[in-house]
Amino acid sequence: MKLSLEKVNKIILLAALIALIYREGNFAVTFIPKPFETTLVLLCFSTLFFLLKNGKVKDFFASIPRNILIALCVLIGSVFLGWFSAFLSGTPTSFNMILELGTFLMGFATFLLVLFYTKGDDGYAKRCLYALLVPSIYAFLLFLPAGGYLGIDLNIQFLGFTVNPNTVAKILLIPAMYFAVHLLFQSGNKWLKVLYIFLLSSMVSLVLWTGSRGGLLSLGAGLIFLLAIYIFRGFSWKKMFLGTGIIFTVFILGFGLLPRDRREPFAERVVFTFFHPSGAPVPAPRATAGADANPKQDFEPAKAVAIKLVEPRLIIWPFYAGYVFSHPLGIGPNTHKNFRLVDNNGMPINSGPHNTYLQIWLWGGVLGILSFLFILFSGFKNLWNRLKISFNKTDLALLSILFALTVSFFFDDSLSFYWFFVILALALRERG
Repeated sequence: MKLSLEKVNKIILLAALIALIYREGNFAVTFIPKPFETTLVLLCFSTLFFLLKNGKVKDFFASIPRNILIALCVLIGSVFLGWFSAFLSGTPTSFNMILELGTFLMGFATFLLVLFYTKGDDGYAKRCLYALLVPSIYAFLLFLPAGGYLGIDLNIQFLGFTVNPNTVAKILLIPAMYFAVHLLFQSGNKWLKVLYIFLLSSMVSLVLWTGSRGGLLSLGAGLIFLLAIYIFRGFSWKKMFLGTGIIFTVFILGFGLLPRDRREPFAERVVFTFFHPSGAPVPAPRATAGADANPKQDFEPAKAVAIKLVEPRLIIWPFYAGYVFSHPLGIGPNTHKNFRLVDNNGMPINSGPHNTYLQIWLWGGVLGILSFLFILFSGFKNLWNRLKISFNKTDLALLSILFALTVSFFFDDSLSFYWFFVILALALRERG
């Protein structure tokens, strides 16, 4: 069978999405691109050649809904406007800003490519979704002995093939919500239900293992959202008790599958209790900005005492919220501007707003956040309308995944989270 260039490009896109499972390494340090970025760049060149050779440039732009194209142009334009505004105010351009802009643009390149290649092809759209379920293979790690690392970091916080527990927690939301849809709405085959109970419980266990509080809250919110649809679609008391019992059982099984030596660290992280070697008075929460900021604290000789640490995000969010209100045009791709924040024990806090909505507001100002929310809302609206026309598990899975991810955005910077751009494109695509 002869393969056309379009079919080859579709295969390359699927390969890129499967390659997303591997996110180890730091390009800013090693200058070694990850498999996904390498494959995506190849796909971009191949797609450009395909469009020019076959005169399909108009078809490419026609695959993007007109209102989404306008909002996307406003969003990207607002980021550059914010960058220009920051440049005029004397903010120096850093290499990290260029890298952040690059990942942002690659995210939207992924979004546009998925829109184009899935237009009118429902079967291929499903395969793109299936490619994002590959991380479900991590479930086998729950049954490996401690020595069976297979090159995957099985630390106190589960990282998978990533460098950030929050990232892998968001990745796991996708197969978790997919399996939850098929568990609740699967009819007839009891063995399939047993399989989905196992798969969903495994995903819950892995999210618990990451120790990501944002990931756990997002998973809980997504499952409650899906449970509400299950209960109120033909409401009955039996469905309410059955659905609630299934979700509760899944969480119990998920905790039971968690390796025993990971349960205590997880519990400690959830209740925010740590042992810190300090006998000094605990200073009040504070935040400072600027390169010259250098908070100092004199400590008495160290002795182990248990203290309660304030959740760092409760310091970070008000600080960045105040900053975005004072910069209505934004400051461009500068998530990690030289802010110096300290917790209530005087210890440094990692920079960044730890909130995607604050992040895009910081980058593109008011225009940026409004255009981003419009695109996001359009994805929800399109999926909801499709479900009203034809209720099916694929669209319901996309809706619940998109909901869980938007909740997770409250707890982490996610403009470089490529999985989201794929889900958003599948939510907005034109069906066949």
